[in-house]
Amino acid sequence: MSEHEEHPVTGRDADGVVYEVFARLEPHGAYVQRGSFVAGSPEMAIMLARENFLRRGPLYGLWVIPREAIFMLENGDGLFRGDKSYRETADYQYLVHKWRRYHQHAMTPDTMA
Repeated sequence: MSEHEEHPVTGRDADGVVYEVFARLEPHGAYVQRGSFVAGSPEMAIMLARENFLRRGPLYGLWVIPREAIFMLENGDGLFRGDKSYRETADYQYLVHKWRRYHQHAMTPDTMA
């Protein structure tokens, strides 16, 4: 591993730890990943995040997280749990035709008597 190459598992660089930055751009919005950088300590990471991300515009929240603290699940980790096509509306297109037919032949007070 070269001097500045990142370790694939720990996210550690030869000069420090890789930090991920997440920001909330709207008062009630979700946090979105905005970038990453290498810092030698958590205090330095906070300072770098303030310098790099707070001057770009107003933010309503900022998370600075060591990459090694983020756990990721991918498709092979049991995320897919079988067929759930019954939740998709494409399977219920026949109802559109059925409702249309009922609306065209709707009962009126004249046909009820």
